[in-house]
Amino acid sequence: MSDELLLLGDSVTVGAGFSGVDDQSCYVSLLRTELRSAGAQMNIRASALDGADTGYALRRFDRMVARLSPDVIVISLGLNDARPPGCRTRNSPDRYAENLERLTEKSLAIDVRPILCTPPPRLDFCQDGQPARETMRPYAQAARSVAEKYNLPLIELYDEFISRHDLESLLPDRLHPGRAGHEIIARQFARTLVPFCTGQELESLPSRRDQNFEFVTAD
Repeated sequence: MSDELLLLGDSVTVGAGFSGVDDQSCYVSLLRTELRSAGAQMNIRASALDGADTGYALRRFDRMVARLSPDVIVISLGLNDARPPGCRTRNSPDRYAENLERLTEKSLAIDVRPILCTPPPRLDFCQDGQPARETMRPYAQAARSVAEKYNLPLIELYDEFISRHDLESLLPDRLHPGRAGHEIIARQFARTLVPFCTGQELESLPSRRDQNFEFVTAD
């Protein structure tokens, strides 16, 4: 039986309909191809919503995660924590980290193995009209800190994007990656996931926690 991999995310994980991306060019579809080529025995399913942040994922955890009964979950959120749409209040980097910890705890409580992901950058404007590339930096660091605290694998998107000289072309609407950006995301996900999804290291992923809050592998 194949393991179930759930991608918990926002509009970037939705993919189709943003920045010229369609169902075939979104990273979820590309990742399926990558894992299949690597011989991974894992079914990929996305649970994503435009505008979702970590607070929304916590409130809707049962519907977005628990009812889908995944074996492994990648938590890929943050863009809407930093700059939420509409009149919602932003989540500070500290609150974002707290929410990631709660999502990690809730996943482990139902024996779902979590993997974290740094959010990609967003090109917000400063008052002088120049793009601000630093909005997501503290959120990326927060994700790294939570991953380190819980000894979780981490997929690095922020550094991969921010180091690119063509960053602005990768984010056509300054927020959502275009097709080339989704190719980068799929590659970064595959680098981390292939060893686990091919069964080589799946049992090394953190699972349930015992009463002393030490990670133990599944029986």
